[in-house]
Amino acid sequence: MNTKTFIIDCLWCKAKVAAERTGLAENGGFDDEAGEPYANRLYVGKCPSCGTLLAGESHQVDFEGHNAREDQWSDIVRIHPKPSRTFSSWRIPRVVTDSLLETDKSLQAGACTASCVMLGRALEAVCRDVLIPGSFAPQPPGQAPAPKKKIMLAEGIRKLKEGNHIDERLFDWSQQLHAFRNIAAHPEDIAISRQDAEDLQAFVNAIIEYIYDLTDRYEEFKSRLAKQQAKK
Repeated sequence: MNTKTFIIDCLWCKAKVAAERTGLAENGGFDDEAGEPYANRLYVGKCPSCGTLLAGESHQVDFEGHNAREDQWSDIVRIHPKPSRTFSSWRIPRVVTDSLLETDKSLQAGACTASCVMLGRALEAVCRDVLIPGSFAPQPPGQAPAPKKKIMLAEGIRKLKEGNHIDERLFDWSQQLHAFRNIAAHPEDIAISRQDAEDLQAFVNAIIEYIYDLTDRYEEFKSRLAKQQAKK
């Protein structure tokens, strides 16, 4: 690859492009707590086809002399425009946020089928977290993990609706994701378009926001009102 270009997903061209590099920033060091080195790069440039300004980040995954014979960097993930969706709730399990991040990476790589699998994984984890509290709680050191009941996606979606955790529209969206996840997870001769995958991503983001972020905000709102009324 030309050092004056970098490979990144263009949001508008919906393709990987060799962006014209106009800036590069890098940092790194040694994490004493983790006991390993780290390094990050931030690339800035523009799409050669449509001229859109692009920014992406890459993380060093292998370090010469430490864990490999030569340095290796991760693929560049676009962070502008349209950075990865973020949520405010601390209650969201890590497996959910990790799955959403993998969805972003898959979409930017053009792997739409893989993105649907990750979205299904994220929503299934939400179902287990809501319906079986403590499903993703950290295990105390030295203690054998207790057997956990697992809820599959179809059952989880239905129980979220029955428990009024989601409304009718969110339930319909969940059903669509379930259908596409099944297509993606089995060797069917059906292609999943990027537009369909991005729509499903938006649906899952809305469900997570509704269950976690908006619920937290509403509870905070009620608590604030109660305190105000108590002062009167």
